[in-house]
Amino acid sequence: ASMNTIEFSLRENNTGSFPRGLSLMLRSMGKWIYDMNPFEPLKYEKPLMALKARLAEEGSKAVFSPLIEKYILNNPHCVTVEMQPDPEKASRDEAAEKEILAKVKSSMTKEDLAELARATEELRLKQETPDPPEALRSVPSLSLRDIPKEPIRVPTEVGDINGVKVLQHDLFTNDVLYTEVVFDMSSLKQELLPLIPLFCQSLKEMGTKDLSFVQLDQLIGRKTGGISVYPFTSSIHGKEDPCCCMVVRGKAMAGQAEDLFNLFNCVLQEVQLTDQQRFKQFVSQSKARMENRLRGSGHGIAAARMDAKLNTAGWISEQMGGVSYLEFLQALEEKVDQDWAGISSSLEEIRRSFLSREGCLINMTADGKNLKNSERFVGKFLDMLPTNSPVERVKWKAHLPSANEAIVIPTQVNYVGKAANIFETGYKLNGSAYVISKHISNVWLWDRVRVSGGAYGGFCDFDSHSGVL
Repeated sequence: ASMNTIEFSLRENNTGSFPRGLSLMLRSMGKWIYDMNPFEPLKYEKPLMALKARLAEEGSKAVFSPLIEKYILNNPHCVTVEMQPDPEKASRDEAAEKEILAKVKSSMTKEDLAELARATEELRLKQETPDPPEALRSVPSLSLRDIPKEPIRVPTEVGDINGVKVLQHDLFTNDVLYTEVVFDMSSLKQELLPLIPLFCQSLKEMGTKDLSFVQLDQLIGRKTGGISVYPFTSSIHGKEDPCCCMVVRGKAMAGQAEDLFNLFNCVLQEVQLTDQQRFKQFVSQSKARMENRLRGSGHGIAAARMDAKLNTAGWISEQMGGVSYLEFLQALEEKVDQDWAGISSSLEEIRRSFLSREGCLINMTADGKNLKNSERFVGKFLDMLPTNSPVERVKWKAHLPSANEAIVIPTQVNYVGKAANIFETGYKLNGSAYVISKHISNVWLWDRVRVSGGAYGGFCDFDSHSGVL
């Protein structure tokens, strides 16, 4: 499974939004900076084939056990670092800094202080003075002529399989089939929304009647390039009700399309949501991740919090990934031991509420031949889904109270956010807000927050659906 996952990753070479050329160059750096062949780190075919042949001949135990023994078990070059938190450290550091500054100031003459004030004012003026045109012209940049006026069109064919809408994109994908199965979540009770992230994790990391979670993970690794389950939420331009879906995404070599859809069905319908200790572990992990996110990505938490005050989609997202979600996890950690039967029942209710052909959508990308060959596996997968959801649709309509807010966290970094719905002011969507937000981020905020203020940075963003700037 590990070999298949690594080989899939190497052959796909998917760097996401990160520029592929830059990714390859950085991969070359390991040898390039030592005057060695920069192309060597990019060549994986021969080493991969050699390792696969050795594994087939000797077995994985014979190949990896000596490496574990040499580099881990019998490796004398080892250090164990244990860190203990000190709640008084920040106040001691602050007192020490004040003492140092006081000593420096007391050692300075009036002339020294006047010179320091002059140099500070000179720096402020330099930071706030715009760069002259000749300096700006010396920086290489794109012009409008360099940007294509016509967008890249992705071919899309809309079809139907067993009453379910299927979108097919005929593109060269190096024999990989990319698939998304999207389910409507509008039947889900509002109070179950915070359980969704843990439900998605449970589908991937709990076992079935016949497979432990480790065996299921290994099977996914052997047969596919990966499967993920996650919620998707968005406002809809001009509408109050949001779009809220459950997305099951997977990819596999075209020859393993049947395995991919069989595993989709296994994850969605056969995983047993009954392992209490495993679920409690998920809760603890999620709580720790959220606490770290508060300290390290406070701007994202602030943005989610503001969005939750302005529209229903933002409120839903905040329930599943903001401060409200952290508060839910803190209470849930105790509740797992007190009412596991109720939590397990809620997880099953989530599954029943969305798992049906009604409102389902299939999205596939591959070349035309592989798309055609995959259709029968799609049909078989859809036949195994319930026809309708047994749960009636509900109407979500909730916002956080629209008030200024301060959240105190143990960090030396201050995150500040401000938002408004510009649609409510009469703004009509035409794309200008995207340009304005980029201009504010890269010019005004950059100069004020980064250059003059010395802070890490600031940004301005725009959501065209909700009108939040």
